[in-house]
Amino acid sequence: MGSLTTRVKLLHNPTRFTGYFLLLTLVLLALARFIDFPVSFFMVSGRSMEPTLLVGDIVIGVKGNYTVGDIVIVEGVNRVNCIVHRVMSTTGRTVVTKGDANPGPDNPISREYVLYKVVFTVPRLLWIPPFLAVLFILIFRYLKSLLHGAEIGRTLLTVVLFFSIFDILTMTIIPIFHVHQTIDVNGPSIVLRSLSVSEDYRFFKAFYGNIRMLEFRRIENVKINATGREFTPAQCLFENNTLVVSIPLEVYEALYANSSSTASCFWVHCKILFDKANLTGHYPVTFSWKKIDFKTVNSSIVAFNPNPVAFNTSFEIQYYDRDEYGRLRYLGSDSFNSILQPVSGFTVKPEKKGVACYVIMRYVFLGSSIMESRKVDLVDG
Repeated sequence: MGSLTTRVKLLHNPTRFTGYFLLLTLVLLALARFIDFPVSFFMVSGRSMEPTLLVGDIVIGVKGNYTVGDIVIVEGVNRVNCIVHRVMSTTGRTVVTKGDANPGPDNPISREYVLYKVVFTVPRLLWIPPFLAVLFILIFRYLKSLLHGAEIGRTLLTVVLFFSIFDILTMTIIPIFHVHQTIDVNGPSIVLRSLSVSEDYRFFKAFYGNIRMLEFRRIENVKINATGREFTPAQCLFENNTLVVSIPLEVYEALYANSSSTASCFWVHCKILFDKANLTGHYPVTFSWKKIDFKTVNSSIVAFNPNPVAFNTSFEIQYYDRDEYGRLRYLGSDSFNSILQPVSGFTVKPEKKGVACYVIMRYVFLGSSIMESRKVDLVDG
């Protein structure tokens, strides 16, 4: 009877019920940092995953399998301070992760350090304002009871206990922002600023914005890894603090032959020797396969291939004239094949037959047949 009365009181007192619910949530959230639960909550404290994840967002992770492209929670120096990054590659025993906003990947780690796979995200704007509103209401209710002199002793004790528990749980739940103090010392250093690929996809570039007290010697062990195969670039140089590596066409052909989606990735590995230190780099390069750009320009059709591989295309030009009633009448057609070279365009110029024509282009893109058609007016006005 006593327990039933307690439940009825809680239902008729939403403020107390909300307070207990928040307290229970905070306790479970704190315990999840120390106990290996199947589901856990974590708060984002860094900017390495922007714009996907922002500081203050809450991510929910579950135990389970993960693949390349998934966001995972990795144990840091301990289970209280974890890292939320995206999986870039996996092997039998190790995993390589990377923050979306970071220029390069993290060091490989053992699979046992991957704690959870992120399955749901609660943006900070969805949970912080309601949490602060409920907290304000609770504080207001307690202070109101205290000012009216009702149950002063118990109210005062409740307030002290509430803020004590909240303070302890806050210190436990919120991740620590690691601040590294920069100390100027007379030692060699090198900073990677950016990774990029030239517009024609022929060269990979790694720009090191600051190289101090190091003199470049040579480059060794330059390899490109794609789809499990290794390729040797024909050219590799280091000048103006920039590493430049030529990318063989065979790399893109191997990637395209094994691609099942528009996203693709390969790795550039090399060792740069300086006079006082050596730098071993493992750089990921990501890009997307795109359909051929097919558009009308004046009285011609321009097909532009934005990809680093060639496409076999077929073109058909259907000519039309108008009959005595003003209706379009089919005159005939011309057909021919063409190979669109990587990152290049091709112009189709119809003959002056009739008043209009339709240019039809056909090709295969990632295993799917693509057909596009554009109209060209052959008579002005």
